Amino acid sequence: MKKSKNTWQLATYQTERLSTIPSMASAVSKKISLFVQSHRKMVDEASLFFIHYQTDLKRLQKLKKNLANYSEQIDIINDYKKEHGKLPLIINQSSTDKYLTQLYRLEQQIKKEYATLQSKIIQQKINRFEALDHLTDNMLDLLSNQRIFSQFLGTIALSTPLPDEEVRCIRNEKYKPIYIAGLAVALFEEIRLTHDFKNPYLKDCMQDMFDDNNASFMALEQNELSNEVMAQYREDVLKPIAKAALLQSIGSYSPQAQAIFSGDRYRMLSVKERSQLIEIVRLKSIDYFKFGIGIPQRKVNTLQEKIEYTQFEQKKLSFMLSFFEKETEDNTELLKLLRIPLIYSSFMVSTKPEFNYKKIYTAYDTLKESALKREIDPLYTKLFLSMVGYFPLGSGIYFISQETNAIEKGIVSSLYPANPHEPICKQITRHQIKSQSQKEVIVSPKTNIFFTQARLNSEFEPEFYELKYKSTYTWNANEVWEVQIPALEFWRKDGTRKVNDQIIVKEY
Repeated sequence: MKKSKNTWQLATYQTERLSTIPSMASAVSKKISLFVQSHRKMVDEASLFFIHYQTDLKRLQKLKKNLANYSEQIDIINDYKKEHGKLPLIINQSSTDKYLTQLYRLEQQIKKEYATLQSKIIQQKINRFEALDHLTDNMLDLLSNQRIFSQFLGTIALSTPLPDEEVRCIRNEKYKPIYIAGLAVALFEEIRLTHDFKNPYLKDCMQDMFDDNNASFMALEQNELSNEVMAQYREDVLKPIAKAALLQSIGSYSPQAQAIFSGDRYRMLSVKERSQLIEIVRLKSIDYFKFGIGIPQRKVNTLQEKIEYTQFEQKKLSFMLSFFEKETEDNTELLKLLRIPLIYSSFMVSTKPEFNYKKIYTAYDTLKESALKREIDPLYTKLFLSMVGYFPLGSGIYFISQETNAIEKGIVSSLYPANPHEPICKQITRHQIKSQSQKEVIVSPKTNIFFTQARLNSEFEPEFYELKYKSTYTWNANEVWEVQIPALEFWRKDGTRKVNDQIIVKEY
């Protein structure tokens, strides 16, 4: 039995929105472009916020203090008149009546200035909240099942610039927050299905939320949650996580952080500079959530509803802030959760000046090794690696087709492989000529020439491999994306998968 909800909560959950989630993401590329544009607008606005917010807040505080001083003086004079029947004499003032009139005028002037500045600050907070809320809502529409999520994440990976393109760092910086947020939500869902969270907000929020704990927000094809549960889960749990992930580096656009970058956001920082930057980003990101967004405005019917709404939204805000705070018992799970997508994204959407594409095939082992050293959470890492597999989504592989006995090209097209070393791919050549079907191929290590044993067991000689592939047994699929491989054609799937597991073995 799920918990009963307050009146204001029932109005919050937009179950009618769920019917608009696309069953086929035929325009995912366009959607991602819109996500990136929306996020960049938020970044540009945040840059201005960081310049002005402290001045505005100090000005507001000063006006409030001055207003209180004038009001107090007016009250003292009026109280004296009530008690004594006449106005008091004021030192250095020839006429108390004129002085009182001046006080009233100054009070009204400051009230107007205070109201104008307060209204501006509130409206800007509303605008920021709505921009972030709409972005996370639209993103979660593309995370509602494994198939559309694979297309969402794969499109980002395949759309990143080539290693030697000058715009690579700039464009990847724009894609990166979207990529991280998607992975963070997906990883949270994997953890939620198998483990309970100790975080007070999550425990309270998700208590009795699910009738069936096995029902997944990200099922293979069709979301298994009821509309009411899915809407509540999105609103109270997934959206706050996505928001924190999307804005995990928002503080890097503050003047203090920009000073450390010294005009180059992508240069290698010294240990001292990096340490300073991390602390600045953390503190300024907290300020952005606290003073730049805060608790959203909402109309309620009664004082009790207002109290309940404010209390709950404050808890939600505190939950998002805990992603940026120093580690405690309450937020350790959240920091461990976010750390894994952050590391993985540094391989897939790299903003380093020097970048070797082949490094993406080392991400799996790097995370696995870090988990063994307890640098990242072993349990969370295991779930994450099971989700992404050894061969990253959107990466290119070569495999020996059991149908053609030729070495064909494939692009990893789905997450959640049954075996991390058996990527789910779309085959894009047949007899080494461009060819696509709607069927996916599960490539076993026996036929994937990335693995030494597959090459040794094949009928092709080592000299052939060395001459043709020059010890590079993977390829950059970004080179052909939307040039030779149209996105709509690539992502079209009929739901069937064949297993490529056998090759013609050498005869000795």
